[in-house]
Amino acid sequence: MIITNSNTLGAPAEMQIAFAALSGRFGLFYAEDAPVCDDLNSAIVGYVSITPDTKGNPQSGELAYGNVQTLDSLGAGADGRKVIPETGGAKEWITQVALMADGSLYSRIRVNNNAFQSWVKRW
Repeated sequence: MIITNSNTLGAPAEMQIAFAALSGRFGLFYAEDAPVCDDLNSAIVGYVSITPDTKGNPQSGELAYGNVQTLDSLGAGADGRKVIPETGGAKEWITQVALMADGSLYSRIRVNNNAFQSWVKRW
């Protein structure tokens, strides 16, 4: 930790960052619970929670709860709230990683304008 000498450099300025405004944007974690996703094919880029009712969920039943991180090679958009488009563009790679309630990890990808591949259990 760096401690400034206020005798020579002056007192440090107070931080004026609005963490609540940045929460959940640009793939960052949410300050509160992540929103529940209805359809993983149109999830926001970043983190979402999933339930057994989520379309595209890799599991079903009691253990079909978890969190999904979506990464897009084209970024999260200018406002940090990009939603996965129905059809991808050139040089667009989308990766989704699902961390499930039973401790398992699933992943899938979509390359360019192709469909999502099937979920693969990694752990």
